[in-house]
Amino acid sequence: MNPGGKLPITFPHSVGDLPDFYNHKPSANRSYAFSTRKPLFPFGYGLSYTTFRFDNLRVEPTQIQVGGTAKVSVDVTNTGSREGDEVPQLYIHQKIASVTRPVIQLKGFQRTTLKAGEKKTVEFTITPDTLSMLNLELHRVVEPGIFEIMVGPSSDQTSTVSLAAVGTHGETGLPPLPPPPAGSESGVVSTFDDMKPSANFGSWIVVTDAENGGKSTGSMQVVEAGANNSKGAMRMTGEVVVGGPFPFSGVMFVPGSSPMDSVNLSGKKTISFWAKGDGKNYAVALLTESNAGGMPAIQPFLAGPEWKQCSFDISSFQTTGTEIRGLIFARGQEPGKFEFELDQVEIK
Repeated sequence: MNPGGKLPITFPHSVGDLPDFYNHKPSANRSYAFSTRKPLFPFGYGLSYTTFRFDNLRVEPTQIQVGGTAKVSVDVTNTGSREGDEVPQLYIHQKIASVTRPVIQLKGFQRTTLKAGEKKTVEFTITPDTLSMLNLELHRVVEPGIFEIMVGPSSDQTSTVSLAAVGTHGETGLPPLPPPPAGSESGVVSTFDDMKPSANFGSWIVVTDAENGGKSTGSMQVVEAGANNSKGAMRMTGEVVVGGPFPFSGVMFVPGSSPMDSVNLSGKKTISFWAKGDGKNYAVALLTESNAGGMPAIQPFLAGPEWKQCSFDISSFQTTGTEIRGLIFARGQEPGKFEFELDQVEIK
């Protein structure tokens, strides 16, 4: 026997958290001072004598008409040593609607039995009923907009993909996007050939974990001899010091007027740059409004002794580029001194 049940309610940490339920409205996430809204056991939680892994969440197609359907698929693998049941759960959230929507709402689940080491693809069908809501007139409708489709083993352990529902006349349900920032037309962010840490739009700043109580240090300066025999390059030096919750140090390109401002770069597809350095591994991270306060999507790159071009699709950072707040190049986690250089940074 191997248990595979899931909780149909949320268990709070204390009576001070009551009432506690998973599908609250965004404004209902209030708590007492020094307490947390994180539940003791979340809705959908369950244990087993084996373990499971969820991978490769996708939705096809990624855009439908308001009356259309889509297929959501996820790969579930039994990573333990015995047979067991897992219950993949499907949740949705409409980001913008005429009526405030819950932050997460269960729309489906499937129990699947997996032998040790076995992998299965679990599928859900998104129908108009899945996306429907009661509007201000209490009519059940599907409003055009962006839906976050979430799948996981419980309500607090999910991966997310986006599904766009378009109206019969092309309505997206979203406000018009602002124009891209002036100076971004060419796609060239910085060449550093003026021997200054400047950019065609936005600015460069040093970022470290000091903002979160860490002790890492960092500095930037423009030096001679860039990639492809160019005049200059940006050099970052510093030291990652263990002590904060996530030690890191590096530089950030801020495309807006301040780090808090997001810009629309949805017309761009690729981030590219040239890098060289001390032979260590680094990471490039894209900060957006959606991942503010959380861990951004990152991509690794190696800063070797010779200049090398790195290129990443913006989609690999789990964004469409409509709300970019910053582009970070950093050394993280592993303590010690570092040095790397950047040149010919482009967002095209």
